[in-house]
Amino acid sequence: MNPNMKWAIVTGGSRGLGYETAKALILAGFFVYIIGKDEERAQQSAKVLGCKYRAVDVADSEKFRQVLKEINLDAVTNGLGILDVLVLAHGVMSEKMSKTLRTDDAEWRRTLSINLDAVFTAVNELAPAMTEARTGRVVIYSACLGRMSGPGTHGGLAPYRI
Repeated sequence: MNPNMKWAIVTGGSRGLGYETAKALILAGFFVYIIGKDEERAQQSAKVLGCKYRAVDVADSEKFRQVLKEINLDAVTNGLGILDVLVLAHGVMSEKMSKTLRTDDAEWRRTLSINLDAVFTAVNELAPAMTEARTGRVVIYSACLGRMSGPGTHGGLAPYRI
């Protein structure tokens, strides 16, 4: 690998906005690692994009942190240096979560784990080196639902909107 090449990690990179972001970064000359929950989908997306991938459920903070460490080690070992761009494009919104009164504790915790805790885990694991090197960018995707509340909307999610 070219030691001057910029590199990125994109969570949710096997589909949707994460996939399109990974594609745009690759077209801009970045070396990209995508992270997706589904092994088969992540592998297929990486093959189409021409990048590396890892499959992990970001709700499992220990496994997610380990995957981030492994990706970082792989990149450094291959001469890429400090992470240039971290894109957190993963997220979940279930029909059940659309109304707080229909949500059970397990669904609530899982949604918070994916949409909030995993963001903390990734930033906590990777941003210190970026900050110390005074380089890099962190991009966190969020849904427009985070700004909406009121009858008939997903207003029950307000307690964790950032």
